[in-house]
Amino acid sequence: MKKTISKNILLIRFSSLGDVVLLRPVLDQFLILYVDLNLWVVSNKDYQSLFNYNERIKFIGVDLKKSVFKIYQQVKNDTKSINFDGIYDFHDVIRSKSLCFLLKNKTEKNRVFIKDRATKQKIINHKIDIKKLKHTSERYLDCLKQDFPKLDFKKIKKIFSQGKNKQNTIGLAPFSAHESKQWPLKNYRELITKYEKFHFILFAFGEEEIAASKDQFLNNKNIELISKNLSLNEQMEIINKCKVFISLDSANMHLASLTSTPVVSIWGPTHPFLGFSPLFNNEFIVQLNKNELPCRPCSVYGKIRKKDMDCAQKSMINITSEMVFEKVNLALKN
Repeated sequence: MKKTISKNILLIRFSSLGDVVLLRPVLDQFLILYVDLNLWVVSNKDYQSLFNYNERIKFIGVDLKKSVFKIYQQVKNDTKSINFDGIYDFHDVIRSKSLCFLLKNKTEKNRVFIKDRATKQKIINHKIDIKKLKHTSERYLDCLKQDFPKLDFKKIKKIFSQGKNKQNTIGLAPFSAHESKQWPLKNYRELITKYEKFHFILFAFGEEEIAASKDQFLNNKNIELISKNLSLNEQMEIINKCKVFISLDSANMHLASLTSTPVVSIWGPTHPFLGFSPLFNNEFIVQLNKNELPCRPCSVYGKIRKKDMDCAQKSMINITSEMVFEKVNLALKN
């Protein structure tokens, strides 16, 4: 007879995709350690496939274009008979705070994860010595550990622990939601010429990315464009078959880091020490050091102030294809 689970907690993380992806390994560990709980996740409806893998995860996909009250009504309707043992705000913005307030009658316990915005902005504004801040996934865990002490960031695992049927393929995600984090496309072309024996799979989504990819890359017979509407899990399955994946500081990087494939990530105006580094792949990070460009980092997420435009541009254009080539070779030997 199937056991009925009566305990429930609600987790809120609307966006962005990279931050939502970083929630996935936290949930994996939670499901193993706490078998008597259902996890309700409120997030962007487009991210549903990321959570369709365990019946104890109840996904509530919302349209972020709607008002917080309409989102509240949807959550309330989807959880009519449920009271929560805790509601955990993993976003800490006005909308998530408002939703928690509106749901106050469904729980006696509200928790908010600590973003530590002040320290991050201090680093950006004053260029103080950069010390590695807590990873975002660890901050999620810290919030939960107040009530679930078995959780341990050191025991976070990848979704794909082993790579089977690795192909002679290098994955490439040359685009970012923020233009400031873009590495010049000509550098990718230079890099590709160094690996004539490899097949390249290029990830591009949206009209602009697809058009740029066709213009810059598709005259090379060794490059295959992945532009169709794949689920996030399908994207990870493709990445998991690659020998190396090359990405910017982007959601693609976080997706790839949950696979068994080594991830080479290219960093410019942002910095991995601010809490968004790839899980498990820090040895393959490419960036200019503080001596080379003291103005880094000049952004937490990629949004650039006018006075930092020059720094942001230099932080990317001064990274050479040879620098990335060295890290890719290191990853291939891994």
